[in-house]
Amino acid sequence: MKELSRTVMDYVMSLGACAAGIATVKTLEGGPPSADLRYVLPLAQSAVVFALPLDQSLILPFLQKKDRLSHERNNIATNTMASGIGHELANFLTQRGYLSVPVASNQVYRKESPHGLLDLMPNVSLRYLAVRSGIGWFGLSGNVIRKNEGAALIFGATATEAELIPT
Repeated sequence: MKELSRTVMDYVMSLGACAAGIATVKTLEGGPPSADLRYVLPLAQSAVVFALPLDQSLILPFLQKKDRLSHERNNIATNTMASGIGHELANFLTQRGYLSVPVASNQVYRKESPHGLLDLMPNVSLRYLAVRSGIGWFGLSGNVIRKNEGAALIFGATATEAELIPT
């Protein structure tokens, strides 16, 4: 599993991620309900988590209300890329005999929370997985940050039945 763990992290990095890590059911114990990988894959053992950077040159014009569209397009494109990488990795692992499912990078919420979709409770918290896998840490804002990218990150993940080595 050590070789497969390294391979899957290298795989997502080669597809454009700036960081990758692995969280397991064990390393996620005690977390919030949205840290339970089994919600998306009943026999999940681990998740490969990765971060994609947003184009930071587009953030200041967005905040200055000079150019909202460029940052919004970059955000959508980066979320789409993260979901796509999750799908590619799920296919890669499934073809090797480990049932795997991608975790959508955004806008997928649990329906059975007290107020349904209005609660905006993700099926799996990518922020929590990112922190538990060691690829970032929680800032005071609740966003996950990294030294080089700050909070200008989009996260993606793939849950898998493979028993990968946690980072």
